[in-house]
Amino acid sequence: MTDFDALAKVWDADPRRADRARRAADAIADAVPLRNSMRVLEYGAGAGLLGLALAGRVRELVMLDSSAGMIEAARARIAASGAPNVSADLGDLTDGPWEGEPFDLVVSLMVLHHVPDVCLLLRRLSNATRPGGWIAVLDLEPEGGEYHDPDFEGHHGFSRGTLRRAFSAAGYAHVTVRNALTTEREVNGELRSFGVFLATAQCESPAPVDVR
Repeated sequence: MTDFDALAKVWDADPRRADRARRAADAIADAVPLRNSMRVLEYGAGAGLLGLALAGRVRELVMLDSSAGMIEAARARIAASGAPNVSADLGDLTDGPWEGEPFDLVVSLMVLHHVPDVCLLLRRLSNATRPGGWIAVLDLEPEGGEYHDPDFEGHHGFSRGTLRRAFSAAGYAHVTVRNALTTEREVNGELRSFGVFLATAQCESPAPVDVR
């Protein structure tokens, strides 16, 4: 399992992460009708790069992550930015549902491939999204396992069909999946590019399942 508390201490060492977050924010803005009245959840926010890249385009942005180290880094970044409409909280929707006010938009970047039960998480994100609200998720296109170390136990990307079925089962409609950008990682001493998709959908109704 990836140690995100340890990674938080060196997250800013790779400037490609900040560039990827900016490109992801632009891709979301091109695909979703952002408004300055929107309340947004960034799930699996990490150190807050994507959220802060979006914060100036919406009313409120809440960052949620299960890593205390990442939340500490996100709060430091929020304080340094002076963004008045952004907060960061510790939380894990794989352990239980969102119990607060629903959001107009839920976003995540490179989170799903770390989650064992993707369908459960999408159902809980659906229940955190108001009817008519949006979800925008960026993650890996199918890859052969080179993106992570050999002992990585998560997913090696997602096919279009798998994503559409999972989003539809979670209560989302109008599902669209497209290639959005590439991300780079060193593999066996060589810099490799990996495709990243953007999946967007609207919440038709909360997922009709028990999400306790």
